Amino acid sequence: MQHSYIYGCSAMRIPALFSRLVTLGLLALIAMPLLAATAWRDIQWKDLQPDAPALRKQVNDLPQEKKDRLLRAVNQRELQDALKKGQIKPEHLVENDKALLAEKFADVQALVEQIARYEARRVSELVGELDQQPVRLSGYLLPLQEKDGKVTEFLLVPVIGACIHVPPPPPNQLVVVRYPAGYASERLFAPITVTGKLSVRKSRSNLALADGSAEVDVGYQMQADGVTEYKRKPN
Repeated sequence: MQHSYIYGCSAMRIPALFSRLVTLGLLALIAMPLLAATAWRDIQWKDLQPDAPALRKQVNDLPQEKKDRLLRAVNQRELQDALKKGQIKPEHLVENDKALLAEKFADVQALVEQIARYEARRVSELVGELDQQPVRLSGYLLPLQEKDGKVTEFLLVPVIGACIHVPPPPPNQLVVVRYPAGYASERLFAPITVTGKLSVRKSRSNLALADGSAEVDVGYQMQADGVTEYKRKPN
């Protein structure tokens, strides 16, 4: 599925005489969908990525000294990967980097490998349990389609500048939202809160920018029932 949008460089009255039985029956049928419609599950962006509770507990249960070593071991692996990919030149390494590369972390190496495997899953996998679930999620609006001056389809993204000024987030951090009623927004990345039924379904959005275009892989879709300006919760 393709989406596109061009940007600049810098947005009853009840009828009488019903029997008591019929009235009660109708009220029950009416109340059920109303109650269901308000049963939103508040989610955060991290909930759109797979979790690893057993691994998290294993790390949390470590003594602080072991946690510190694990962190350094993870940093070492990231530095090694950056060197292999040419993102850092060996001649640009400072003394602390060289000391880190020389350290041995055999005691936490197995845990480092588990974390690396989880990180690969975290940025690539979708959370199937969220399919067809009514949710409420806050983020920033990146318009895709408009009608009568209102945004009727947009990307919901977790950070300002996503998909335009920086590399796009992974697919499981992007949601295509359809909202036929439309939301009046005069700027990109307006902070909003969206309620609706979430679908775990991959698609691709094509963003036509003033200085080029970019295709973005999206992991989730939502048919919105409501879009409101984001309101920060009081402390």
